[in-house]
Amino acid sequence: MERVGRRREGSARSRLFIVGVALTAALCGGCDAAKALAKAASARLTLSTTSLAFAATTVGNSSATQGLTLTNSGKGTMTLSGISLSDTSDYSMENGCPGTLAASASCTLTLAFTPKSAATLAASVTITDNASGSPQKVKLSGVGIAASGPPPAVTRTLYAFPEADKGVTPLYALVNGAQKTIDMTMYELVDTTFSGDLVAACGRGVKVRVILDQNLEKASNTAAYNQLNAAANCSAVWANPSYAATHQKTITVDGTQSAILSLNLTSRYYSLTRDFGLVENDPADVAAIEATFNQDYVSATYSPGNGDDLIWSPTTAQVDLLGIINGATKTLLVENEEMAAGNIVSALEAASKRGVAVEIAMTDNPSYATEFTALKAAGCGMHVYPNTSTALYIHAKALLADFGLSTQKIYMGSINFSTASMTKNRELGLYITDSASAQLLNAAIASDYAGAPSF
Repeated sequence: MERVGRRREGSARSRLFIVGVALTAALCGGCDAAKALAKAASARLTLSTTSLAFAATTVGNSSATQGLTLTNSGKGTMTLSGISLSDTSDYSMENGCPGTLAASASCTLTLAFTPKSAATLAASVTITDNASGSPQKVKLSGVGIAASGPPPAVTRTLYAFPEADKGVTPLYALVNGAQKTIDMTMYELVDTTFSGDLVAACGRGVKVRVILDQNLEKASNTAAYNQLNAAANCSAVWANPSYAATHQKTITVDGTQSAILSLNLTSRYYSLTRDFGLVENDPADVAAIEATFNQDYVSATYSPGNGDDLIWSPTTAQVDLLGIINGATKTLLVENEEMAAGNIVSALEAASKRGVAVEIAMTDNPSYATEFTALKAAGCGMHVYPNTSTALYIHAKALLADFGLSTQKIYMGSINFSTASMTKNRELGLYITDSASAQLLNAAIASDYAGAPSF
């Protein structure tokens, strides 16, 4: 009887609250106070904590993760319009929250601390929603501790594929050497050796997370998707469908090294396909790649950071690639699988007409015959390999402007010369800045150009 009485009392209070809201609205003609009360009655955000303190962590290492739980303790549906992290360099966040939370529903944000400097580092998570008190902030704090020795030197190693063994041995080695984590975004994963190595890494305790394209390559990727999700410590997700394609190809190991690739992990193409990959440990680049991965993993809307050298699509790619071409003063050496973007074609034509020596190596594709003809007419060197099963196939995407000069700018990555690739896909490339990689890239593309007949 006592429980029944309390339930009735609660119902009476609810009716009085609603009447109060309606009466207040009538008296003040829809004033802000009434609107705020009605808003509070529909949804209410409750946080598991308003601050998270992370253990002191050595610079370059990652702390244990901590969870922040969001609960809708109101009676109506809550709309989460924004969840943002103020510092994506020293902190990372996995957003496990959907766009809406039903009454009594909860979701969790997973946060980690990876200090880039020896200092006390503060940040915050801001949550914007349709409940009273929005936005709400959760304070983050952590202390970075200097490593006992000097930080590792920044290294960059470029690989030109196909290598002598007609495989991707450096990439297998990267994955097989992982100790803690592997985060990979891949347009196409159809290499059973590679997917097997990922599962083996999971078996030795490495946490493996993989994003696979679904808009164009779901059928090809399903076998690997299922294999990974069947293994403990492994997980694969389908890429954000809001991108025309997730064409990015990156592998990040232990949060310290990233491979940025033009090639897909599709073993049947390894032996006769020109591709490039750069493995680097630049802290700013790796941190930006990881921050983007964490947001893409949960299909969140996110504008990536550029680190020291990164070129992202759909944010900066078009401006950056056109900037390289338009800034060339003496030479342009080009390799790309596609030549569909009219603004790129026009920029190459204009470069040739202002006296830049433009040399382009591609595979002959009837889809681009009009563009090839126009480029040749503008004075560009247009060399194409036959599109056969035995000829070298140009899948690389690279630009070298003014190689060897003070005005040198070089790009390599996943971004094709198409409007979709530059403005609608998730893609990643970078500026090549070290001399060894620049020389290898130049030598490989110059050799490809010399080895192909003129269009």
